[in-house]
Amino acid sequence: MKYIFLLLALIVPFSTFAKPCGLAGTIEERIKECAQTKGNFVLVAVTEKGQEFYKDLKSHLIWGFRIPTDFNHYGTAKACEEDISGYTILSALKWRLPSINEYESASAHGMKAALQNTEHTYWSSTPVKHRTRRRKRTVLIGAYLWDSFAQKSDVGDLKDGASVRCVAKE
Repeated sequence: MKYIFLLLALIVPFSTFAKPCGLAGTIEERIKECAQTKGNFVLVAVTEKGQEFYKDLKSHLIWGFRIPTDFNHYGTAKACEEDISGYTILSALKWRLPSINEYESASAHGMKAALQNTEHTYWSSTPVKHRTRRRKRTVLIGAYLWDSFAQKSDVGDLKDGASVRCVAKE
């Protein structure tokens, strides 16, 4: 029994993080180096911390890992910037918040099976607007959230805290 715990203690730390790959080169060179496919998603890079980047082969979007800090919607504008997101190994890409349609499309392509941390709720860039009768103008009342666990969208108050995952095009 003592040996089983010793064996587990040795295995768990090494299996927690994937072997780093795709740390340099073009996107195609990184994909070739990592050589891992999960349905419609191919692995682009894995950092030393085990943070994974995947490319959706159908939409051609590159999906970053979940940023470990939750943000309200006001903070999401800066969340995809390199110094906050930590997406430094793919810093040449222009990262942004995905739209609710991009989440739904990625979900249909098998995002939940491919990406890490899919049990969180994520901000989208899609605003929820309401037209007022009195002033006959449109006001921002929230933004759509993507519930990755339930694979559905919901409306979030702009002050709510939720996760951020950024996307980029090659």
